[in-house]
Amino acid sequence: MAPTHLCLVSFATIFLCVFSLSPLPTTFAATTIPRKPLVPKAKVPLPKASKLVEKICKGDYIVNHKFCLKVLSNPEAAAAKNGNELTKVVMKMAASNAQNTLNIITQMASHGLPKELGVLKSCMNDYTHAIRSFGMVPDEMVQDLMTANYDIRYVSTDALHCDTAIAAAKIQLPQISAGNRLLRYYSSIGAELTN
Repeated sequence: MAPTHLCLVSFATIFLCVFSLSPLPTTFAATTIPRKPLVPKAKVPLPKASKLVEKICKGDYIVNHKFCLKVLSNPEAAAAKNGNELTKVVMKMAASNAQNTLNIITQMASHGLPKELGVLKSCMNDYTHAIRSFGMVPDEMVQDLMTANYDIRYVSTDALHCDTAIAAAKIQLPQISAGNRLLRYYSSIGAELTN
């Protein structure tokens, strides 16, 4: 090997060893090349909630204020002309959501382990009752407001019953637990609407 080649190889080896062992800042790319988004983020304000929506979502029964605002800001809910129409819309949304969770439970039950089967059947009953309650409340509001309020508030008991069955079996069913949380949220909105 020629002396110039040996010198170049030695220099390259030393350079690579020193370079690879020297600490680099962990934010090297961030400090040397400022990164800007290609499209600037636009801050779009949320539509201002109506006084009725604000009043309902600040009510004593409401479990989750943000969820309440989201549900009542739905275009169909925003178009409701009175409390009865609003209740119909919210109960329809609640029943649809509960039906989705019931479908998941039914599917899980068809493939479930024996340990899960009892819990799933219990939760199926709870969700069937909740869906029925969500469907009855709009008519009950016209006939007997107190019964409507009782029925919608009882839905949170259905959710608690399902959660208790899951906990007692010492199993994890996150999709059903999330559905139970939504049952409680919808129940709280319904309780406020029928109060």
